[in-house]
Amino acid sequence: MNRLLVIAYYTPPLGLSGVMRVTKLCKFLPDFGWEPIILTVKDVAYYAYDESLLSDLSRAKIFRTESLDPNRILRILQNVKGKRQKAKREPPLGSRYDLARGARLLNFIFLPDAKVGWMPFAIKEGKRLIGELKPQAVLATAPPWSALLIGLKLAQNGNLPFIADFRDPWPAGFQAPPFYQRPFLKKILKRIFAGASMVLAVNKGTAQRIAHYGEEKIAILENGFDPDEFIIAPEKLPGFSILYVGNLYENQQEIAGFLSALTQLPDVRFYLAGNIDKESQKMLRKNKQVTLLGRVPHSRALALMKGADALLYIGKPGQPVGLKLYEYLGAQKPIIVWAENALEAADLVKEMDAGSSCNDAVSLGRFIQEIKENPNRFSGKDRSRFNRRNQAEWLALRLKSLL
Repeated sequence: MNRLLVIAYYTPPLGLSGVMRVTKLCKFLPDFGWEPIILTVKDVAYYAYDESLLSDLSRAKIFRTESLDPNRILRILQNVKGKRQKAKREPPLGSRYDLARGARLLNFIFLPDAKVGWMPFAIKEGKRLIGELKPQAVLATAPPWSALLIGLKLAQNGNLPFIADFRDPWPAGFQAPPFYQRPFLKKILKRIFAGASMVLAVNKGTAQRIAHYGEEKIAILENGFDPDEFIIAPEKLPGFSILYVGNLYENQQEIAGFLSALTQLPDVRFYLAGNIDKESQKMLRKNKQVTLLGRVPHSRALALMKGADALLYIGKPGQPVGLKLYEYLGAQKPIIVWAENALEAADLVKEMDAGSSCNDAVSLGRFIQEIKENPNRFSGKDRSRFNRRNQAEWLALRLKSLL
């Protein structure tokens, strides 16, 4: 079996969307002749944890290194103060958004990002792994962008093919970097493209943002859903249920518009399974048609998706397509895209004939009536290209071609 050295800062037991892509690819790659060797960081302070995801990596070798990045240092300080009890591992709800804002701010101070303190440790361990385990290729997934520099350095050192995976647009996710960083970041990006054998982009929007650095090297490998996870009984919610799954913040305008439409549809109930910011929480709690379920285990989130009458998609500002949309496709339930600027997400839902874009009470009411008349109308089109197993097979074939 071939071996693939995978450089990924965000891995289980961390949770949320940044973990899922690399976790699921590493879960299925052994089925197609590739054993993942995952190089990651030791325990860090983070918004959410999901220990159950570690079972997906049972066929991968995982190596964790020290780091001097702020998240790792914060976790060490918490441990020293005796705050590592399992029940308190995650930060309180309010501080999660403070942590997110703080992380974005630190990315504007450090170059190429706040995880640069991981690089010397990861490079040292990566060289050891290449010498001992003899991988045939190196794949690094970003963010953080430091991971791409680690992967590039290790691939060059071992004379191996290098695959750079962009889960977000470069150079700083969905926020433009400050002007004083941009020339340096562009130089880094040119280096990454020059040294990469292949560049993966998670969607068309991300690919377009980086295309002028080497369009011929870019291949789109979308996010997807794990078919194994949907072998689960649905959890039905009372009333005609519209469900949103995932964290929701910085979307107050979209939430206000949706609630305004909801009040004109009295037989509809809205359920939110995830964390939300305080301002959005105040708006939602005032509406008697809304039930806040809080953050739920991933397995229950999938059961709720299968049991809902419709699934609501609201994208993050500037995000082409969010991960939750692909899991919605896997749930085979009608999807409501509520956002005027989520063009790529809306196009994907339209392409898959999986739902409709709505932005007022009239369009929402019309779509709900369609669902009531024919609940299965929006689940018939083939979605195998989003199957994580099929995506791992595609990647395995591309890796083989690079050899």
